[in-house]
Amino acid sequence: MQNYDELILRTQRIDPAAPFPLAHQAVRIALYDEYAARSFYGRVVESFGERPPFDNVVRSEEQHVTALLGLCERFGIPRPLDPFPQETTVEPTWLANCQRAVAGEIGNVQMYAGLLNQVAEPEVRRVFQNLQAAALQHHLPAFRQAAVAAQAQESYHAAHGIPPQQAYVRHGPLSDFLERAFSQLGPYAGPIGIFSPLLRNAHPALLAGMVTGGAGVYLWKNRAGRNRKED
Repeated sequence: MQNYDELILRTQRIDPAAPFPLAHQAVRIALYDEYAARSFYGRVVESFGERPPFDNVVRSEEQHVTALLGLCERFGIPRPLDPFPQETTVEPTWLANCQRAVAGEIGNVQMYAGLLNQVAEPEVRRVFQNLQAAALQHHLPAFRQAAVAAQAQESYHAAHGIPPQQAYVRHGPLSDFLERAFSQLGPYAGPIGIFSPLLRNAHPALLAGMVTGGAGVYLWKNRAGRNRKED
């Protein structure tokens, strides 16, 4: 079963000739778009685990949907059907999903800009402005930052022959942190001096393991030294 205004919802274009008020169309368009975002972000969390920013933003999308459902109740607007749980797919890599999220948030901001130009009701405008601000000020920067970090991590691993799908294999909290750190430092490894060839050529997981193991040995020796002094 399709929505009675499926074309309007899919194109996100208000139709002045349609037998529905402009605010009616605008709220349904906005809610339909937030449905899509909620479903995509939720599916990424299902596929890649509870990782920021998707795990945080999917909770925010629930709040967006709730706010728009409140407008539906306030103005007597029927809720659109949500087809996205059945339609939504995710990209094969974390980077591609981050990039898709960036494009989606940009589209969301632009959608609200267009709707605000055609809606006069103060309550509807206030909700639209709040949701647009959340996308522009919070969601979009978070996904852009995640995309930059993912690009660095995948490029660093690709230099060692590791495919993108394997770039996020987890080896433990400290090792994972160090892998991400080395991926960010990769372009700046030169100033590290004689160790820069090691950082450039060592396998990411091996290098993180070496540092983790070295830290463990250091802590063990330091603890042993303190115990000897106390004895």
